[in-house]
Amino acid sequence: MSNAYRLSGALCLAVFLAAPAAQAGEANMTWRNPEKFTDIDAGEAAQKSFSKGLEKAFQAELDAQAKRLPEGYRLELTFTDIDLAGEVDPVYLRDYREIRILKDAYFPRLSFDYRVLDAGGKPVAGQQGVELKDMAYLSGPKLGSASTAFFYERRMLADWFGKSVLPAVK
Repeated sequence: MSNAYRLSGALCLAVFLAAPAAQAGEANMTWRNPEKFTDIDAGEAAQKSFSKGLEKAFQAELDAQAKRLPEGYRLELTFTDIDLAGEVDPVYLRDYREIRILKDAYFPRLSFDYRVLDAGGKPVAGQQGVELKDMAYLSGPKLGSASTAFFYERRMLADWFGKSVLPAVK
């Protein structure tokens, strides 16, 4: 193999690695009056830590979905209410504990406002007062891991994004 051939191959690889990756969309999430949300109760866990974990999980899901947007687009979503799947109830085993119990009657609900901005900052889609709920959340498909933090709520967001946001921006 000639030195020129090796050099051109190395040069192509260097250009490929140095080129910026096509940046997909991004997501910005906020919570409006979380102290008034229907149910983000931590049960036995520390509420502050639980709330941060919830925010992190929801942001991760919205970030993953926003990657499906065209380059430079931005999803801005403000949660106005969250009612997590299940309900925190006392459980009497060897000691008294409060844990989240999942039952059909305690289905997840999410309320939010959103808008999608194009690369120039112009609104291309949006809606206020979006209400998502999954009354059959325990019967639904379990694609992925049900042990994922806030699996049911994240699944609702992914479904909503695919059915409502993507068609509106493409």
